[in-house]
Amino acid sequence: METNYKRTVAGSVGAGMAAVFNASGRQYYILEHKTESVYHHAGESQKIIVDQIELGRDSSCQVRFDESFETVSRRHAAIVKEGDGWKIINLSQTNPTFVNGQPIQGEWKLNSGDEIRLSSKGPLMGFIVPQGKQSLVSSIGMTERLNLFRQQALRPYKRALWILCIVLVLAIAGLVTWNVLQGKKFDKEIQDKQEQIRDVQKALNESDAQIEELNDALVEAENKSAAEKARVQRQLKAAQDERDALYEHALGLRDELQDAVNSADKANKKVESAQSEIDNLNSKLEQINKKAEQQEEKVKQQGTNVHNESDAVKDAIRRRSQSDRPTIKK
Repeated sequence: METNYKRTVAGSVGAGMAAVFNASGRQYYILEHKTESVYHHAGESQKIIVDQIELGRDSSCQVRFDESFETVSRRHAAIVKEGDGWKIINLSQTNPTFVNGQPIQGEWKLNSGDEIRLSSKGPLMGFIVPQGKQSLVSSIGMTERLNLFRQQALRPYKRALWILCIVLVLAIAGLVTWNVLQGKKFDKEIQDKQEQIRDVQKALNESDAQIEELNDALVEAENKSAAEKARVQRQLKAAQDERDALYEHALGLRDELQDAVNSADKANKKVESAQSEIDNLNSKLEQINKKAEQQEEKVKQQGTNVHNESDAVKDAIRRRSQSDRPTIKK
C-alpha cells in the first residue's frame, strides 16, 4: 500500500526546535525497547520529542538497530505525529511491520500500550504515552531536551551538515585565495604608483632646475634685445606650465596610491576574517569527528558487552544442564 510519507525538516528539526524553546503544550511519547541490541538495551525507555522519526538499520534513523537484525530494513518504518496522536508507517518494501502481532497495511494509528515489532523476528518495542502533566515535553529538563534534540532532530541530517561544513571550508578557503591574489594585485599596483610618483618627482626637480636657469637667463635678457627677452619668457612660461601639469599629475598619483593602500587593507582584513572562519569551522569539524569516534567506540564496547553477556549466559546454561543430569550409580 502506497503512502504519502516524506521525511521533512519541519517534522524533525522544526519540531525539535519547538520542543526545546517552545515546549508548552507539546506532548512526547516513549519507546520501551524489549529486545537487547547493540544500540538499545532491553528495558531502555527512549523519549521521542520530535514529530517524525524513522526506525531501521540506516545511520540516519533516530531509532537505529545493528546489522545483526537482518530482517530489519535500512529505513523500515516511521512514526509521525497526526493531530493529537501518532501513527506508524511501514516504509519497507520487503519486510512487514507488526502492531500487536498483526502486520499493518501502509499506516496504523498507535495507542498507548501498543507493541511494535519490525519484521516477524525483529526487535520488539512498546509504545507508551505518559499520562497527565508527565506527557508534556516541558516536564523534561532543558539539558535532556537539548540532548534529545541533537539525537533526534539533527541525526537524519548529520551527513548533510558534515558536507555543508566541508563546502563552507572550501568556499572560505577559495575566498582567502582570491583575497590573497587580490592583495598581491594591490601590492603590485602600489609599487607601480610609487614608481610613477618617483618619476614625477624627478621630473619636477628637473623642471624646477630648468625654471631657475630660465629665470637667470631672463635677468640676463633684460640687457639684450626685446626679441631675446620674449623668447626666454616663452620658454619660462612653458616650463612653468609643464611643472604645474607634473604637480597635478603627482597629486592624482598620490590619491590613486592612497586608494590602492585602502583596498589592500580591506583585502587583508577579509583574509584575516576568512582565516578566522576557517579556524572556527575546523575546530567544529574536529569536535564532530571526536564525538563520532567516541560514539563508535561506545557502540563497539556495547557490542563486546552483549557478546560477553551472551557467552556468560550460555556457560551458565551449560553448567546448569550438566549439574541437572542424573548420576548413574554402578
